[in-house]
Amino acid sequence: RKSATKTAGHVVALFSGQGSQYVGMGRELAMNFPEIRASFGEIDARFVDDNQAPLSSLIYPAPVFNDADRDAQTDRLKQTNTAQPAIGAMSMGMYRLFRNAGFKPDFTAGHSFGELSALWAAEAISDDDFIHLMKARGDAMSPLDTPNFDAGTMLAVTGDLSNQKNKIVGVDGVSVANKNAHNQVVLAGTTPAIKNAHAVLKGKGYAVTQLSVAAAFHTALVGHSETKFAQAVERAQIKAPSIAVYSNTTAKPYPKTAAAIRK
Repeated sequence: RKSATKTAGHVVALFSGQGSQYVGMGRELAMNFPEIRASFGEIDARFVDDNQAPLSSLIYPAPVFNDADRDAQTDRLKQTNTAQPAIGAMSMGMYRLFRNAGFKPDFTAGHSFGELSALWAAEAISDDDFIHLMKARGDAMSPLDTPNFDAGTMLAVTGDLSNQKNKIVGVDGVSVANKNAHNQVVLAGTTPAIKNAHAVLKGKGYAVTQLSVAAAFHTALVGHSETKFAQAVERAQIKAPSIAVYSNTTAKPYPKTAAAIRK
């Protein structure tokens, strides 16, 4: 969820986003460090206030003894309204643990959902508003409750991407959602389109990996979430970050005014 590293003489806190959650994540940390348990206690209280099961009961569920039940637990955690607050709560707990051990970053950065974590770590967002926003974002990005709605999925593609545009010609209905490295992109699109892309690109010699995600993030297939999440952002108290927060989109520091940060 979060890591610390050095770059160009600076210490940076890096926060990751969707796609890195699993049942039982951080179990050993939660058992040994009160910072982790406290963070889950705070988000659990928000879930209970909304008449929902505590989030921690979904991350650390009662043991089951067959593959079908285990798969059901994993599928439940993978849904955005569970996965995103789970990632946020774990990020919050781990960052508090690092901070209490003396860690102090010079700047923060985050991927996707991780930008919220980065803003919180830079004190632009309070604890309460971070919890509110992590839950609001997950709820807003849940699939539409309409018949046959396909939220889509994602595919990591690794290989020679120097002539990427021409190499991916013939793969309809997909778009580049993430540019991870010089030799890896993540494609997103409808489930049939990604299935087709998997076959086509594998045939062209690429290494392709289906991602275990709940939707085609960073595409129009989650565009329905924008209005709801914007409303939650408007209600949050936002102030200038105490340290630089680098944007996942522009690679530049976030602006200092609340209105610009909200946008």
